[in-house]
Amino acid sequence: MVGRSTPANRERGVTLIELMIALALGLVLTAIIMQVFLRNRSTYAFNDGLSLIQENARFALEHVANSTRMAGSIGCLSNVAVINNLAGAANPFRDDLVAGVQGYEATGTNPGQTFAAADVDPAPLDDPDSWAPALPSELADPALVIPGSDVVVIRNVSGTSSALVAPFSDEDVLHVGAPVDFLAGEVLVVTDCQKASIFQATSVAATGFGADVDHDSSALTPGNAPPGEWGIDQSYGLGSEVARLETIAFYAGQGENGSPSLYQVRLQRTDDTTSVFVPEELVEGIDTMQARYGLDTNDDRQVDTWATADAIDAASSWADVLSVEITLLARVPEEYGTEKDEVIHSVGGMEFDPIDDRRLRKVFSTTIGLRNRLP
Repeated sequence: MVGRSTPANRERGVTLIELMIALALGLVLTAIIMQVFLRNRSTYAFNDGLSLIQENARFALEHVANSTRMAGSIGCLSNVAVINNLAGAANPFRDDLVAGVQGYEATGTNPGQTFAAADVDPAPLDDPDSWAPALPSELADPALVIPGSDVVVIRNVSGTSSALVAPFSDEDVLHVGAPVDFLAGEVLVVTDCQKASIFQATSVAATGFGADVDHDSSALTPGNAPPGEWGIDQSYGLGSEVARLETIAFYAGQGENGSPSLYQVRLQRTDDTTSVFVPEELVEGIDTMQARYGLDTNDDRQVDTWATADAIDAASSWADVLSVEITLLARVPEEYGTEKDEVIHSVGGMEFDPIDDRRLRKVFSTTIGLRNRLP
């Protein structure tokens, strides 16, 4: 006869020891799972951050390179003869097409020197003399550049131009053939391969052949100085072209969210009477930008030496620059993990010591040849 379960047998459960063993095993398994999760999360954050800064740096360097290649390009005026500046008072920062490229070296950031960041999110430095040469008002009033960042300025005329057509010019008017996409208020350059004139368009009136571009007023920003009819030495005829003046400066500044970012400040038309320099944020997470310049010292159209901006300004001509090396230190936006970044990064020969936070950083560099000056 098969035995029956007694009530005592049916009510029997686990012992206290068994329960403690089960809890201990559960805690061990939970700890293991948490360690795996945290490790995978840290690995994901690292890979995601690395991908982000690589994407940002690639875009930044390509954008800077595209502008830098055109430095000093003045259309057919490859060997500068005469440039007449009629766009307001003389302004080398805006108009120096002869130099084409120019730099400003941040104090303490020459190759071989060490620059220690004072803040993880530094504010622009209100001291133009902390760069050599000193920063111009376009970059210093108000202050735009953060400590430890170089500045590179590029000047050229746009690659898109319109030819003058008969009767070419009439007092204060240039007769421009189609296609015409100029606007009143823009700063333009007219050249005939022997000379060039910089001016601001007072008005652009469509005609049957293109447009009449007027430059008769100084009541603009930057304006035309002096207003009135151009002299005989500024007569432009068959073969002359008109194009926009393009001036742009690159630097590391304080982004909208407070973190350091790569910026450009660019000459822009804001309305029918005004063209001014407007700062634009390009890429976030750029701790510093460093620049060096390849110089031709014996007129053989080859780079003979590399120099920083302070050395060129003191001893050489910017017209001798054939190439530019741009180096960026990029970082991820957010901190992650537990380990601090205590690495001192070599950026263009300068040792950059950031605040020891938990952000991934990486150096990116490119060398750009100036098309208008290479063989």
